[in-house]
Order: sequence, then C-alpha cells, then structure tokens
Amino acid sequence: MANKLKTFLNRLFFTKIKQFGGTNNIEISKSAYLRKVKIIIYGSENTVVIKDNTYLHNVKIIIGFKDCHINGCKITIGEDTSFNSAYMQMGENDSTLTIGRNCMFSFNIEISCTDTHSITDLNGNLLNKGNNIEIGDNVWVCKNSVILKNTKISNNCIVAQGSIITGKFDKNNCVLAGIPAKIVKENIIWSRKRPQNFLDNGE
Repeated sequence: MANKLKTFLNRLFFTKIKQFGGTNNIEISKSAYLRKVKIIIYGSENTVVIKDNTYLHNVKIIIGFKDCHINGCKITIGEDTSFNSAYMQMGENDSTLTIGRNCMFSFNIEISCTDTHSITDLNGNLLNKGNNIEIGDNVWVCKNSVILKNTKISNNCIVAQGSIITGKFDKNNCVLAGIPAKIVKENIIWSRKRPQNFLDNGE
C-alpha cells in the first residue's frame, strides 16, 4: 500500500491508513484531495474507493472493531464530492455505503451502517441488523446530521441541519428534515453557488 500511495502523496496531507487483518483494497484517485483523513480497517476483503476530484477534510472511515473483525464491506465516494468533517462506520459483514457524484457534506456528519451493539428479543434473535446506505448524486447534507443503517437518500435532495435519516426516501429533489427526517419540501434543486450570486445576477 505504501508504494501505491507514493505517486500522489502531494495530495494527501496528515492522512493515515491502517489495516489489521487480511487483504483489503483501498483505491484513492490521484485527483482526490485528502486532509486529516483516517482510514482504519479491522478485517479482510473490504474495499474503499475514493473517486476523482473528491475533497475530504477531517474524515474518519472505520471498518470493523478491534474486538470484532468485519469482512466484505465496500465504501464508494463518488466524483466531485466534498466533506468538511465526518465519521463513517461499517460494523457488519458485506455492508455497503455508496455516495454519488457532486455531493456536499458539511461539518460533524455521522454515517453508520451499524448500531455497533446488539438488540435482541428474549430468544436471542437479532433485531437491529444493519446493512446498506445509499446516497444518490448531488445530495447536500447539512451540519450535525446523522445517516443511519438501511437508508436511502435520492438524487438532488437536501438533508437539513441536525436531521436524522432512518428510512428510505425514493423521491428526488426533496428537502428532508427532522428527527426522524421526513420530506418537508419537494421540487427543489440546490447549487454550490452562493445565494448572493443569484441575487446579483437577477436569478
């Protein structure tokens, strides 16, 4: 892994990658910019893919635990997506976290495909199994939001500040807000352009 990363160390600042277990696959595009990023994997046959022109700042990606190795998970972060600070956790075998293109994540975002601890019925059957998270293209996740296991956010949506996503939202172009989040506005589109730019241009 060290040899592979040498070709683009100029775009990795204060970034650490640690693996404990068997073979894992970490693919970071040469055009990605990572600053204060930690990728820690406890387990085998896991994959992390960070695609072209992504910007990750103060991001921690954790697969597995010291006391419970996890296998077969995959995290994909799509092109042109940016993070200002986030924590991502995978804690159950064969889970996937897929983030689309041109997504924008603000500060203090938590994304978890697992509850990390178990809830069972009185017969010992697991009740809170985690699995996948799917985040579409052009999604804006505002500050202090939480995205939990078994959820979906569709294309061109906004997650309002402080919201908690606990379900699957199949509609595009919506604002999701609340605890738990629900659709509060439809037929919207967002832009990285500042509001004043729209006002100055008479848009």
